[in-house]
Amino acid sequence: MSKQFNQRLQRVHVATGISLSLLMYIAVFFGIFAILLPYIQVWEKPSRHFKLADISTIDYGAMIDPVLADSDYPKINGIHIILPGYMGDPALRISTDFTKTRVFNPNTNQEVENEDKASELAKFLNHMHYGRPFKDFGYILFGLMAVGVMFLVIGGVILITKIKYKNSSKTATSRFSKWHRKIFTFVFPPFIIITLTGALMNIGFTGSAPMAYLASKGEATNVLQLTYPILYPLEKEIEKKNDNVQMITMNELIKKAKEINPNIDIQEIELTNWQDSSATAKLEGYNPYMPFLNGISNKPSVTLSGIDGSLITQQTVMDKHWSGLFYDSVFFLHFLFGVDTFTRFLVAIIMTISTFAIGFGVLLWLEKRARKFPEGIPVYQGMGKLSLAVMIGVIPATGLLFFLQWLLPFDMQNRVLIQKELFAILWVGTLTWSFYRLNSYQTAKEFLFLGGILFMLSPIVHFINSGFSPIRLLNEEMFTILNVDIGLFLFGAILFFVAYKLPTKREEIQAFWTKKI
Repeated sequence: MSKQFNQRLQRVHVATGISLSLLMYIAVFFGIFAILLPYIQVWEKPSRHFKLADISTIDYGAMIDPVLADSDYPKINGIHIILPGYMGDPALRISTDFTKTRVFNPNTNQEVENEDKASELAKFLNHMHYGRPFKDFGYILFGLMAVGVMFLVIGGVILITKIKYKNSSKTATSRFSKWHRKIFTFVFPPFIIITLTGALMNIGFTGSAPMAYLASKGEATNVLQLTYPILYPLEKEIEKKNDNVQMITMNELIKKAKEINPNIDIQEIELTNWQDSSATAKLEGYNPYMPFLNGISNKPSVTLSGIDGSLITQQTVMDKHWSGLFYDSVFFLHFLFGVDTFTRFLVAIIMTISTFAIGFGVLLWLEKRARKFPEGIPVYQGMGKLSLAVMIGVIPATGLLFFLQWLLPFDMQNRVLIQKELFAILWVGTLTWSFYRLNSYQTAKEFLFLGGILFMLSPIVHFINSGFSPIRLLNEEMFTILNVDIGLFLFGAILFFVAYKLPTKREEIQAFWTKKI
């Protein structure tokens, strides 16, 4: 019975895996770009081409005071000031209800014109990660996929513990099986947490209506209606005195807040009733010394008086309700809010390795079916062609997005729409080409060559059309933008090298997988 159970579990694992593999690959592939979103969104916008200033030396009054002094600027509700450096953005942003966000270069104190909807590269890559371009259908589809992947990975771990697999390296199938198992065993803990939170966000919240209705005795139809008042409690409204009082400077506010709680990396300032004797300033951010416990719903803060900077209230990381601590710890690896570059790249590397594990699993399934035919007979497998277009064809399509980012004029009408349409056309074109070409490895070689060329050309087009050469970026300390350019070129060069080394004949391919990998 144990042997029969193992066989059935393995068959279910294979059937489920091959059914979900392509969607899972897309979610992870674009998820890697979502992890790198803070750097991409700086690189893609002309308005962000300046160095990241030290928040302790910025003259905030030169930027903020003229905005607040404007009688036409709405001050009914709170005014939010996002400090430079939050999510990698070097700009200072001032926003409130019913008005456009004001963006400033803190190095010159000059206002810059934000691109708004004229540049959405990072945003689109992030949306592709969880199926947002397909609206509710995409949310549900990617959410159900995430649920299936959780059972898939857990079932795989059970199989590894119950079956003693041989790590032979004599055949391609044994190599694919070995690396598929070993990689997923290595990345299992973070991968399962990220997948679980992804499933919860896509279908957990929207599908919670029956449970929320029962738990609230008919008062709520969504779990967020029950949890948000605890996770994001509303602050008491402060009665306005309707007078005009001189306010303390922003620099003094930041200095006093850092003295009260030096562990907070201040990210945002919320001004309430500003220029009134009841004015308050809430400075909140992230405590890097207590990761996994803050950064999402739990943001440590210091609330000061707008008149003299005296302390009104203070909230540390551990002051949060236990449910908030649990919420942040679960979602920490998925959102990565406030984390340093090392942590962000570590998670990106783990997810990149996961894409290889998915790829080896698909290759294992395809190779087992190809073994049924003699080596002299070309194998035409529909699933293989589809996998080729989805998993490899997405690379040149994404490379085209980066290439077009600085090729298309920013004042061009429907610029973002055209960029997305060309991305979709190329990706669908790879599907057509995959089914047209008989030799799948030759097709993969062509896709990798094309992807490598597009990714390598992207920084070159950026240098030319932005007017910022690598030397200028280095001299003016725009290291984030320069690093993105270097990363794009290196990624393109790697794709080009892999395409050059990849064989196209079936007997050479077997030797390639068994000796090179």
